[in-house]
Amino acid sequence: MSVPNTHIKQRVPVFSIGSMALGYLLCSKEWEVSATFKRSFYCRDNKANIICLGKSEIGNGPFTLLCSSDSRWPSHALSTTRQILVLNNQLLLEGTGVSFDLHGALVWNKGLRSTSGQDDHLLNDIHWIAGKVFREAPLESLGLVVASFFPLKLPKTRLSSDILTDSLHKRFVEVISKISHLPVQLPVGQYNTSLAEGLESLIGLGPGLTPSGDDFLAGVVMGLFKAGREDEAAWLAHYFYQAAQGRVTNISLAFYQALSEGFVAEPFLQFLQVIGTGNVLSLERLLSRVSLFGATSGWDTITGILFGFRLGLSKQNENHNQSMEAVC
Repeated sequence: MSVPNTHIKQRVPVFSIGSMALGYLLCSKEWEVSATFKRSFYCRDNKANIICLGKSEIGNGPFTLLCSSDSRWPSHALSTTRQILVLNNQLLLEGTGVSFDLHGALVWNKGLRSTSGQDDHLLNDIHWIAGKVFREAPLESLGLVVASFFPLKLPKTRLSSDILTDSLHKRFVEVISKISHLPVQLPVGQYNTSLAEGLESLIGLGPGLTPSGDDFLAGVVMGLFKAGREDEAAWLAHYFYQAAQGRVTNISLAFYQALSEGFVAEPFLQFLQVIGTGNVLSLERLLSRVSLFGATSGWDTITGILFGFRLGLSKQNENHNQSMEAVC
C-alpha cells in the first residue's frame, strides 16, 4: 500500500532518529499523541513505548526524532488529531495531510562515555556549576538543595527564601542527609543497596510529566559516571528502571529505560563532556541550554549531577574529599 502524493499537504523532514525510537517504529505502526509542547510532542504505542518528535534545537536523544527548525511546525494539525500511522517511512498525522518524512534520516546512537577531564579543572568546574545553580535556578526547582551537600557562600537574597520548608524540598534534603555518608565503592562485584534504596524513595516524587525526583536521579547516574564510577552508575540506572515500574509516568519510565541502556539526551552528553575542560564559556553555554528543559527538569537534573559527582568523589581519596569541602 502506498500513500498518494496528493494526500500529503505538508512534509516535515526528519533528519535524525534515536536508535530506541527506530526500534519502536519498526515494531509499532500505530501511535497516539500523548503530550504537545511548543517545540516538540510525545507519542506512545499500545505497549507504552514513547517517542518524541521535535525541532532541532531540543537536541538528539535515544527516542527522539529531530526535524529541521526551518520546517514549518504543524501546530494546528497536532491540535486536531491524536492518531499517527507509520507507513512507507513516514509518520502520518491522520486526517491532516501532514507527514513526518523519515527518508534519509540518520540514526543517532551515542551513549555515556568516560570524559573525566583533568582533576584541577574538574573540581573547579563542578564548584562553578554548584554556585551557578544555587544562585540562578528557579526557587521551585531543586537548585537550593545544592546547599545541603555543597558548602557554599550563600547570597543574601537566597538566604531569605523559605523554599526549603516546602515538603518536596525537605524530602530531598532528608534523603540526601541520610545517604551522603554511604560509600559508593564496595568490594569488586558488590553494590551498595542501602544507597540505592535511599535514592529509590525519590522515584516519582513531585508533579509533572517527569517529576523532580526522576530528573534528579537521572542526574545522579550521570554525575557518578562523570566521577569515574561507570560500573556503579550502570548498576544504579538498572536498579532505578526496575524500581520505577508502575510508579512513574510513561515518559519518565522511557527516560529510566534509556538511562539503563546507557543513553541520555545529547545536550547532557555535551554538558558532561565539557565539565573538566576549564572552558567557562562552553560551560555557560551548555548549562544555559540544558537548564531550559521542561519547567524545572533541566535544573533538577543538573542538581542530581552535582550530587552524583559528590557521591562518586567523596569516597575516592582524601585529597578529592578535602577539595570538595573548599567550595566557595
